[in-house]
Amino acid sequence: MSLVLRSPGAVLEWSPLPAHVGPHFARVLVSDSGVPALAVTADFLFNVRERSPCVESQCDPARGCKFTPVPLDRPCCALEKEPERRPQAAAPCPAGKVLLVGRNLIEGFGELENCARFRVINFGQIGATVRLNFATRCLDVEDPLVFRARMRTATRELFDAARVIVRMQPGSDGFARRLGLAFPVRGPGPFFEFEGAEAELVVGAVDRHGESVDTTLRLRLTFEELPDLPDLPVVHPPWANTVLQGTSGEVEARQR
Repeated sequence: MSLVLRSPGAVLEWSPLPAHVGPHFARVLVSDSGVPALAVTADFLFNVRERSPCVESQCDPARGCKFTPVPLDRPCCALEKEPERRPQAAAPCPAGKVLLVGRNLIEGFGELENCARFRVINFGQIGATVRLNFATRCLDVEDPLVFRARMRTATRELFDAARVIVRMQPGSDGFARRLGLAFPVRGPGPFFEFEGAEAELVVGAVDRHGESVDTTLRLRLTFEELPDLPDLPVVHPPWANTVLQGTSGEVEARQR
């Protein structure tokens, strides 16, 4: 990653390439020539993503991008394979607030991306269900979170759970998780039309302070048993263990 400083105006410029898809960190250090020297830093996270046909984007260089899911009556998942998954970046709170959804049924979390395959567990005439894994960061999980979750295709609603109380399990990586939450699919059956259909999943969570986060995914439904997805490591900034300290006439970085 190579940032270029343009003057006047001290504008940072970077044009990412396809090989740069994923999280990137940058730290800008500014110091003066006084005695003692004063310095200040600013940290940036650039999360470069591939364009998705399932999302319409409006971007402003000064404010970032706003993403809007395309309507359900517009198919957008033409992939025959699973989409390429990217690791999450360890951004500080509150900017790092995020809600992830996973599909793994046996081991791990299995974070979902747009156009990932997702299993509907079909019991024939008896009914059907789906199971979801939730992970949050930068929400207060001392008390249970209140989730809302809805999944629908262009022709039918699978479920609409307006209020689900969930006790999350904090982890050492800053995420709190809860695995294997079951959501019964509304009848009547059979549910054959779900095979191969695209569905929109909308999930939101609120903590006891009213802080909220939500996410929307376009998924490809199937009745097939799917393998668990490998969990990707969380990416930390290269200065995670470095502290900046001002000294007489210079600024130095030292390891903790």
